Amino acid sequence: MKRVALLVVLLQAVFASSLAAGQQAPQDAPHAPDGGTFERINNIDIPPVANAPFTATVSAEWIRKLEDGGTITISNHRQVARDSSGRVFQERRLLVPGGDQKTSPISELDFSDPNQHELYICFPSAHTCSLRDYYVPADFHLPQPGELPSHQGNLTREDLGKNTLDGVEVVGTRETLTLNQGTIGNSQPLSVTKEFWYSPQLGINLLVKRVDPRHGTQIFSVSELKLVSTQPATFQPPQGYAIKDMRSPTDQQSEGSPVTLHNP
Repeated sequence: MKRVALLVVLLQAVFASSLAAGQQAPQDAPHAPDGGTFERINNIDIPPVANAPFTATVSAEWIRKLEDGGTITISNHRQVARDSSGRVFQERRLLVPGGDQKTSPISELDFSDPNQHELYICFPSAHTCSLRDYYVPADFHLPQPGELPSHQGNLTREDLGKNTLDGVEVVGTRETLTLNQGTIGNSQPLSVTKEFWYSPQLGINLLVKRVDPRHGTQIFSVSELKLVSTQPATFQPPQGYAIKDMRSPTDQQSEGSPVTLHNP
């Protein structure tokens, strides 16, 4: 009996030693989980303007340069709409390789109502929606050109004149933001250029191009524009989705408070 017990102990010791050796193998060196890197971009903003209904397709293209001279390009296109009361519907789709050639998966559906002050953010993958307060600024003021506070840099704005996109008149503007050395940890001055083609009739940008050495080139464009309101059901959350009410308990948020909208 003692020999059997001793043999069992020896076998257990050998097994434990082998397991430990396997865990410490060079090809499986231990380390803590890696958090990774996450980036997102803000797409064209659609304010809740009344009496300016439309439906359209918004396309996004994100081009980033690699150190070896190559590039990474991802893109998508999504459907958006606004009715005469200012309600807005927006698809949110994943940015994928070749997204301009195919329909990428829907990640989110947004339904905003400025009259009820409600924003539904719905997730088709889980069949759930979160209901949030929705208040938008009464006015939007562009930053003034000139020197930035604390001598951080300089902003210039250039008038590009008028043009027509998808049958709608637009006015063009180019902004160049130059950040001085050391403003954000940059070893050299850094310039970011943004070009906007804005429709006063609709209150939205029909074309935006951003060139930023930190993030590459981002292009957003509106196409298939129709200046009509679509079916009322378009602006209602999907049936059968579980709703989680995330609104403030008092629901007395003052007019003009901002709301965070999600972008692809």
